[in-house]
Amino acid sequence: MRKSKLAILFPGIGYTCDKPLLYYSGKLAAFCGYELKTVPYGNFESGIKGNPKKMEEAFDSALRQAEEILRDIDFADRELLFLSKSIGTAVAAAYAKQHSLKVKSVSFTPVEQTFLFAEGEGIMFHGTADPWAKDSQKIQEGCDRIGQKLYLTKGANHSLETGDVETDIRNLQTVMGQVKAFIGYHFKGWETADVRPVSPEYEAIRDPRELYDILSGLWCADTCAPRMRQDWTPENRTLGQCSITAFLAQDIFGGKVYGIPRPGGNYHCYNVVGNCVFDLTSEQFGNEVLAYDDNPEQFREVHFAKEEKRARYEYLREKLQNYLK
Repeated sequence: MRKSKLAILFPGIGYTCDKPLLYYSGKLAAFCGYELKTVPYGNFESGIKGNPKKMEEAFDSALRQAEEILRDIDFADRELLFLSKSIGTAVAAAYAKQHSLKVKSVSFTPVEQTFLFAEGEGIMFHGTADPWAKDSQKIQEGCDRIGQKLYLTKGANHSLETGDVETDIRNLQTVMGQVKAFIGYHFKGWETADVRPVSPEYEAIRDPRELYDILSGLWCADTCAPRMRQDWTPENRTLGQCSITAFLAQDIFGGKVYGIPRPGGNYHCYNVVGNCVFDLTSEQFGNEVLAYDDNPEQFREVHFAKEEKRARYEYLREKLQNYLK
């Protein structure tokens, strides 16, 4: 069964969720299928910057408020993303650790306390002129220690701004591109996969991104091509699923199926609907660059002449139909 996707936004002190870094990263998360939840803590004392005692008190207060705000959320079977800013990066990391949550995290301008708790899959952003975290080398060392990638913005302050508007707009675009690459889908064509179902039977599926979300919980060893089945794992869930997935996507969105020639005379199948090209199972090839131009069209009559492939297609289609009931 597909996991629902939840993104929680942890703001900073005075840096609310409607300010650029959290606003646009939240927009990207929503575009990628995440439900958004904000944690609007506040009522902090003034004079926190540079005052370790007040910073500790603000952290404790924010964490208590986060516990109260999130107390009714059921985290079971949910794909979690934490988007956080400043003191919120420490709060988000501490909350995840205390509740033993597996999360993906995007941390903007982390503070020193963040590295007491941060772990797991994540990326961080730091400005080299940040007055709240002046030692960029310490931030880098902290990221290296927990295995998270750090993106530096030269000359930027605690809001990742330099004071030059044009520079700041370019930097924001770069930062959001890095966020998008981290939290977004990773199948070919996901950014423009906005086609709608042509079959009323599947009208509940919004677009190929949502189909990918659903199939991520339905692909299994039994739907994998037999010659690849021994190598199939939930972590490499698209392995051996290409033709049955492409023809199922054709049922839903129309268009045509094309095939990229592969060694051994096989074809890797993908979809073209109008000007939209998408390949729901491209992740199985890792960093290999596939050529999506001038490939031969594929026909289900040819592919399903193989009984085992037809049976796998029907099994996956039945699983999808049962999911949608």
